[in-house]
Amino acid sequence: MSTDSSKKRPELTEKTVVVVDQFTKRVGTVQRRGWYPIGSNPTIETSNSWDKVTVLGAVTDDGDSFYCWTEENLTSKQGIWLLGALQEKFGEELVVFLDRAGYFYNRDLWEHVSDERSTETVEDSSVECVRGDEEGEEHLDVWYFPSKLPELNPIEGCWDRLNEWFKHRLIPDLSALKQQIQRGLSTVSEPNIWNYLCP
Repeated sequence: MSTDSSKKRPELTEKTVVVVDQFTKRVGTVQRRGWYPIGSNPTIETSNSWDKVTVLGAVTDDGDSFYCWTEENLTSKQGIWLLGALQEKFGEELVVFLDRAGYFYNRDLWEHVSDERSTETVEDSSVECVRGDEEGEEHLDVWYFPSKLPELNPIEGCWDRLNEWFKHRLIPDLSALKQQIQRGLSTVSEPNIWNYLCP
């Protein structure tokens, strides 16, 4: 995974609160309007590629941000890697909010957090929170946003800005896509997550 990071919080908790979301962009051509003779039957050549980049973004309660991206399909392996990267960047004591995508919402990730494959929380098919070991050196809590409510996640606004950046831009290949993602992320302003979590 490639990473890029940067950006403050009222001291409301001993732990850093982090919200996470993902954004996927494919290589593709841009359709443009044109003039054609009356009676003609023009065809517009377009193509979409299987080549893609998925960006994982995180914003903390003090406005710090962390972005990483990969060409791979996301799995629990990347979800677990991301938790480790967030702890390395922001400290061991974290409360992380995730959505219920399969690569975040799975037993492998829950076991990584709680050190147990079978616990009361993990056995429940409607897991809302998985807590790390209170006595361990690393204390990580993972909370899940409710299903089908993406507007609760502050990072969605970052992706709206990134989508605007890509508007009317031709992305001919994977190399250009990666460059544009780096440029686009520099235009994103991280939101105050408390406006979403505590409206």
